[in-house]
Amino acid sequence: MKRIPIYIIVLLAAATAAAQNPTTYFMEGSTLRMQYNPAFAPHRGYFNVPGAGGVQVDVNSSLTLDNLLYPRDGRLVTLFDASVPTSEALRNIRDKNTLTAGTRVNLLGFGSYTRNRKHFWSFDLNLHASATLNIPSKLVEFVKRGTDGSIRDLGISVETYADAGFSYSFPLLDDKLYIGAKAKVLVGLGRAKLTFDRMDVTLHDDRWAVDTYATLDANIPEAEINYRYDEEGRPYFELSDIRMKGFKPTGYGFAVDLGATYNVLPDLQVSLSVTDLGFIDWDKENNIRGHSEEHVEYTGITVENDMTFASPDFSFDDLLRFRPDDSQMKTRMLQATLNAGAEYYLWDHRVGFGLLYQARFHHFTTLHSVTGSVNFSPVRWFTLAASYTRTTRCGGSFGLALNLCPSWINFFIATDLATAKFTPQYIPVRQRTMNVTFGLGFPLGPKGQRTQK
Repeated sequence: MKRIPIYIIVLLAAATAAAQNPTTYFMEGSTLRMQYNPAFAPHRGYFNVPGAGGVQVDVNSSLTLDNLLYPRDGRLVTLFDASVPTSEALRNIRDKNTLTAGTRVNLLGFGSYTRNRKHFWSFDLNLHASATLNIPSKLVEFVKRGTDGSIRDLGISVETYADAGFSYSFPLLDDKLYIGAKAKVLVGLGRAKLTFDRMDVTLHDDRWAVDTYATLDANIPEAEINYRYDEEGRPYFELSDIRMKGFKPTGYGFAVDLGATYNVLPDLQVSLSVTDLGFIDWDKENNIRGHSEEHVEYTGITVENDMTFASPDFSFDDLLRFRPDDSQMKTRMLQATLNAGAEYYLWDHRVGFGLLYQARFHHFTTLHSVTGSVNFSPVRWFTLAASYTRTTRCGGSFGLALNLCPSWINFFIATDLATAKFTPQYIPVRQRTMNVTFGLGFPLGPKGQRTQK
């Protein structure tokens, strides 16, 4: 495809790196836990290192890298290369192939216990980016085989925003129940959603005919469009005609995190939370909306027995000529997450067995996952965790995590890449879920009295 706006490239680059590592959910003492459930709290107050207090990267895909790249004569080629047989290329392709990715960076964070050492408050400032891509199998068959068909639900959605949040948690029922809430002010930095609602490909004796209907809905800071005009004088634009003159926030919103923990037994705790429950009201002045309805024919091809042997130079640019659309849809909901967990402790709280269910609501799909974990804490300030997570359409992965929170430092790191198989370039080839999380901060104030070890 031709050049696309540099701003969209930046969005995609930011989002390839949602942003919660389930291995850390049951790690007591970690400042990261509060983003899962505002009823959680670390062992003591903290001040995070700006920009490094919590960096998270999460990628979930229904395909692995070895489904997309194949070794041929000492080099890697894509599944569309002529050297890759069609049967081999399509063997692992599903009806719907999704990729969801996100990152969260803690720019500023601090918190402390109140005087009774049971109530806890915190403030943080974070930067978020996320992306969802959906590729139907019919598209892969069309590009690989040159066969006709009806392609639906092809699309990509990207979004970036910042949030400033204040959280507070407190006990009830003789400290058995903890309630937490977090209020967040959101600042939208940009978003874009491109969807092919219809793509019908018809194969004739000497040509392809492609009929499409696509929609573009985006909010780009200081956006400017250099319109083109057809023979009838009607305006239209392509992706390369979008320019960004400057940078400023493109929307504002509000969200809440709600959570609770309950000690069913002295050694059994259950927890439930909903995070990112809110919206961003995007500025209509920076909104770009358009629809593209195209009929394109590619001639000069060779067809034998309903198979294409000489294909034209197909480009999506031929199908992305947008007519301006004045309709406005300003408010967008965030991609919320539901967390439900249970943990049982043994040996004076030194070993814990946890089970976590998560549902993450993305634009094109909802990802459901179940995580089982084992957590070892020989002393209060040291925790080592291992987990296994199974995600719908994305397979399973093993995770490892470490948290250190003595009196002078607060450090945590978690990943599931330690168990992956890599190429010589250190790229995971058979893993559909990839998580990396780390953070660095300093303890502040008195210790809390929420747990007894």
